[in-house]
Amino acid sequence: MPIVTIKLVTHDESEYPDKQQVQSLADELGDLFGSGKGGTWIKVEFIPMDMYAENRAEIAPNVQSTFVEVLKSDLPSMDERKAEALRIAQVVAAGLRRPSENVHVLYLPPAKGRIAFGGKLLDT
Repeated sequence: MPIVTIKLVTHDESEYPDKQQVQSLADELGDLFGSGKGGTWIKVEFIPMDMYAENRAEIAPNVQSTFVEVLKSDLPSMDERKAEALRIAQVVAAGLRRPSENVHVLYLPPAKGRIAFGGKLLDT
């Protein structure tokens, strides 16, 4: 059930991925998470460069910040997350042609007991 939200800081629409890139990311991340068909969902959102800043820093034009939020029913162990986060960053960077050092992975709190699919609360 992983739901992955990828937020891309972009200069303009020319940096938007196409449908095939998004589908490939869904397939690769689904394989990484061990999901069955339709078990990993990917959403891509865009943040205009004018709406992004870092404190007391000027952002170089070639920096392409990419934020990846991962929602799972349960979180893996810390060691598993370390390995998985690295792999997620690599997959997303390659799939979107962005530098892996600019891909930042955020694990959201476990979804079990907090998310309902079609109104049915995930409790197991």
